[in-house]
Amino acid sequence: MKTKAVVTTLVLALATAVPLCPSNKTDPKNIDPGDYRVIIPEFLRPPKIDGKLENPLWNKGAVLERFTQYEPVEGGNPSERTVAYIGYDKNNLYLAIRCFDSDPKAVRACLTQRDKVEDDDEISVYLDTFNDKKRAFVFRVNPCGVQTDGIYIEERPRRRGGGGPDSIDKNWDTFFITNAHMDNEGYIIEMSIPFKSIRFPHSNSQIWGLQIKRNIRRKNEEIYWYPRSRDVNGFLVQSGTIQIDGQLNKGKNLEIMPVVTGLKERGGKIDPEAGLNVKYGITSNLTADATINPDFSQIEADMPQIDVNQRYDLYYPETRPFFLEGKDFYDTPFELMYTRTIIDPQYGAKLSGKMGRTTLGFLSAYDFNSPGIGTPYDEEDEEEDEGPIQRSFVNILRLKQDLFPESYIGMIVTDMEVGESWPTITRNYNRVAGIDGHFKFLNNYRFSFQAIGSQTKVVEKNFESSFAPAMLFNLNRRGRHIHISAEYLHIPPDFEASLGFFQRKDIRSIGGRISYAFLPMTDIVVDIRPSFEYKRIYDFNDILTDEEIRFGFFASGWRGSHLWGGFGYSLERYEGVDYRKKGLRIGLGSQPLSWLSIGGGFGAGDSIYYEDNHYLGFKYSFNARVLLRPLTNLNLHYDFRNDTFYKSRGGELEYRVNILSQRIGYQISRHLSLRLITDFNDYDKTVFTSILFSYELVPGTVFYLGVDDNQAQYAPGRYEVEGRFYFIKFSYWWRI
Repeated sequence: MKTKAVVTTLVLALATAVPLCPSNKTDPKNIDPGDYRVIIPEFLRPPKIDGKLENPLWNKGAVLERFTQYEPVEGGNPSERTVAYIGYDKNNLYLAIRCFDSDPKAVRACLTQRDKVEDDDEISVYLDTFNDKKRAFVFRVNPCGVQTDGIYIEERPRRRGGGGPDSIDKNWDTFFITNAHMDNEGYIIEMSIPFKSIRFPHSNSQIWGLQIKRNIRRKNEEIYWYPRSRDVNGFLVQSGTIQIDGQLNKGKNLEIMPVVTGLKERGGKIDPEAGLNVKYGITSNLTADATINPDFSQIEADMPQIDVNQRYDLYYPETRPFFLEGKDFYDTPFELMYTRTIIDPQYGAKLSGKMGRTTLGFLSAYDFNSPGIGTPYDEEDEEEDEGPIQRSFVNILRLKQDLFPESYIGMIVTDMEVGESWPTITRNYNRVAGIDGHFKFLNNYRFSFQAIGSQTKVVEKNFESSFAPAMLFNLNRRGRHIHISAEYLHIPPDFEASLGFFQRKDIRSIGGRISYAFLPMTDIVVDIRPSFEYKRIYDFNDILTDEEIRFGFFASGWRGSHLWGGFGYSLERYEGVDYRKKGLRIGLGSQPLSWLSIGGGFGAGDSIYYEDNHYLGFKYSFNARVLLRPLTNLNLHYDFRNDTFYKSRGGELEYRVNILSQRIGYQISRHLSLRLITDFNDYDKTVFTSILFSYELVPGTVFYLGVDDNQAQYAPGRYEVEGRFYFIKFSYWWRI
């Protein structure tokens, strides 16, 4: 109780010791949207994209120079001036942004790989080309001219890794031209975005949503062209608009990308393979993709996770390009498309786009090494001999209909047919179909739902289920100070979605969360958010299996620093035994210097040992990460994770897991780089090492040469090679 009293006193002291807002702030209620509606002039010739802003053609573009601060002081005047110039011709949209800085030497910028920029000053351009306030293309550039591109989705159904405008899907890659230049007044960024690289309505004139954001990291400052407010639940709805009246050259965008890969195991011969990827822009808003023998080699290695004493499956993000592009089309409250279940596809096809107010996504693939279809009895079958290799034919259809801004109704169908060969491909199946929707109302409220059903047949296990329904409902309110959410989840034991990711079934869950935001909005403390959560889970026999009460705390401020913590009481029922637990977790992160970023967390509390003789023990966990940039083109990233489990608090040690990961990147130029990965697991006694040389001209035109090495300890202090693989990849992107 003393701890709670101290925290409460600290929160109130910080909240009252500083003013909530300055007197010169911009009031969002007084914003005239017409002031942020811009008609873009046409350039008679393209400007040179050199980052110098010397071409007088830029002065003929639309000029945007009224920017507003969001953090640390919402509505305040920016500490540094920003001016943007915009124009277009038949083929491209052009932007030049002059970022003045009173201390140019303090600008944070590094030379690194595309999409790998972390903690730098940067400019972000959000283009909501359908102006539906749901989805935007994002083009981000740092002062060294390094590109990041991605897709921003308003209110993603599942948020793995946070939310907000910085949470974009970087797996979307396209071609655009950028250049940057730093001088004694700050830095300049210029970019050319081809209309072939984005999708937009098939019409003679265009009205797009536009937001421009500038980050000044050392000041923890975010500024926006269209003023952003915490009073509004949504990001894209707080955007200006640009109007393009001229005819755009959409073209019939045909892209061809042949791929050649080679893999050689130590002592073996090289195994070369060839594949082909084709993309065709049917219209400016509808695209077809096809691939034959696609390259699914993972250049990016999975970050290791602690897999000891885990009750549920771990989640690993997708890293393969064919499945990543356009993945947001298939997002629903339930994750029904977890493409890591597609192991070895021989071919695939996709159709995606938006026609009027209707969004369409279709994916089909034929897999040669399918994991098969799950049933409620799989745990009993774990020790059975493995059967023959399965083939699967996978199809996913997704449709969404816009109802009004920020609201939609949708449907999804997934089908997985499994057999030992193509003639028997329909022998086993899992089929899922359902509807979902998302509605925003009363400015601050959002309601989302999904109702689906599955049918499954597995002949080998003598299992066949009739219609098994699952559903989810979520209501949340997000305002300046008060955030409230409530959710109900219903997943029966015989529900199966073999193409999706579900950690648990046989649950009926209800829960809620409330938090309050204190907003000092100073350079030291931006916000303080205490919270309370409650959840109850029953199985379909009406037995209470889980109950959780959690008190939380989050604060952010100086130089991107954040501090969080939580204390909880919970009930977990495992194999008929009720275990009551309590635990504490705290964490922090900060970017105090241009060359240093740190973060970490600590947890301690009761935990279940899930083996045959299960019991309630005590676990400590610790993680830490450090990002060092001793040179502007050298990144050293270290990540440490630890779990230590005792049979009781202060008792005998059951196990200890330490995992140390190292990622070192050296950028020779904007296109050439070297990377070293080292992962050490002292529980499994394994060491993984990967060395990669990369040449990346543009997305799709790449050359990789590398080696992966796996070693294991068979005697104290002696490691032996278990596998060593040499690989090479070359692909070339033709754009016609």
